Amino acid sequence: MRRFLRHGPAAIVTAAAALLVGCEAMENSDVASQRLLHGHAFHGQGDYVELSSATVARPFNRAAISTSDALENFLWDHSVRALIVSRGDDIVLEAYTADHDETTLWNTHGISTTMIASAVGTAIKEGKIQSPDEYISLHLPTYGGSGLTWRHLLTMTPNLKYRETPFSPVSQTARLFTDDDFSDLIEQPEFTENQPGEEFQYSSLTAQVMAEGLEAVYDAPIERIITNEVWFPMRSELSALWSISEEDRQARAGYGLYMSSRDMWRLGRFLATDIKHQVDPEFLAEMQGPAAGKGRFFKRAESRLLSEDWGYGFGTWFVKFPLNGKLVAGYGSIGFGGQTVLNVPQYDMTIAIMAQVPPKGGRAVFFQSILEYALNQEG
Repeated sequence: MRRFLRHGPAAIVTAAAALLVGCEAMENSDVASQRLLHGHAFHGQGDYVELSSATVARPFNRAAISTSDALENFLWDHSVRALIVSRGDDIVLEAYTADHDETTLWNTHGISTTMIASAVGTAIKEGKIQSPDEYISLHLPTYGGSGLTWRHLLTMTPNLKYRETPFSPVSQTARLFTDDDFSDLIEQPEFTENQPGEEFQYSSLTAQVMAEGLEAVYDAPIERIITNEVWFPMRSELSALWSISEEDRQARAGYGLYMSSRDMWRLGRFLATDIKHQVDPEFLAEMQGPAAGKGRFFKRAESRLLSEDWGYGFGTWFVKFPLNGKLVAGYGSIGFGGQTVLNVPQYDMTIAIMAQVPPKGGRAVFFQSILEYALNQEG
C-alpha cells in the first residue's frame, strides 16, 4: 500500500546479488514454512531494497578480551552465532561461531520495529506528527473512527484482530513475512471488542501499520525514512537488505531487515547515545523505560505469556535481571529468532546477539551470564 510517488528508481537487489549472507543466515529453500521455522534464515529468493551504508561508520575497536574454546562452546550450546559486548564505545568482547563473521548479514526480525518507532519519534520532533496521541487516521483514513493513536501503535496496544504466529505457514504473520501482496491486512483492518490501549500484544501487523503511517507522513517509502532517520545517524558500516513484497514493493516492517552484527551493535549505541538528537527527551524516556524512570514491567495478571521481568515501551523491550549481585534494568530490541540489542545503563554496557533460536534458560539468564563474564574478565 504505497500512497506516495517514488522520486527515482528504488535500489532493488536480488538474492543472487546480495552481500554475504551466511549459512543459517542463508538457506536455499523457497518453501515458506521452512523460512518461518528457521526465522532468521535468508530463504535465497525474493526482492530486496538496499539501505546504503553511512559515509563514515562509527568506529569499532579490537575486542579487549580474547575468545576461548569454552566461550565458543557456550555460545554454540545456546545457538548464538555472533556476540558483541561493549562498555560505552569500547569493544570488550566479539565472538562468532559456525564460520560466521562481521560481514554476515542476519535477519533481525522485530528489531526493525524499534527502528520504525525511533523514526516516529523523529517525525514528532520535526512537527510532522503533533504528538504520540495524534490519531493515526489523520494519515491513514482507513482507520477513521478506530480511535487508534500513534501511542497505541508504539506500545503494541491497538485492538487489531491479529495474533503473532510466526511458526505457522498459514497465518496472517506468514502472509506479512512471505506474501507477494499483503495490502488487504492493512487496508481492511479487523478489530477486537477491546478498546485501544487495554491489552498488550506484540504484533508485526502493528509494526506494518506504523510503517505505512510514516510513509504517509513523509510521502516516502519506509526504507528511505529509516535510512535517513536511523541507518545514517547510527553510522552503519555495511549496507543492509530489506525484504519487500513483489506486488507493491512494500517493505515488511516487522521482518526481513538483514544487517551485520557490528551494525546491530551500532544500532544499540545509537539507542544509547545519538538518538537524543533525533527524538524529544520525553519520547526517549518512553523508549528507555524503567532505566529512565518511565514505563513499567508487565504484571502477572495481564497474561500467562508475559513475564514480570519484562516490559514494553515505545518500540522497545525492557528487562530486569541480576548482574554481579545487583538488580539492573536494560532496554533494547528483540527479534523472535534470538536476535537482541540491549543497553544496560548502570554499567554503560551494550550487547548485540545474533542467534539461531532464543538461548536456553531464557534471554535474561543469558544476558546475566555473558555480561558477568565480560565484567569479570575485565577485572
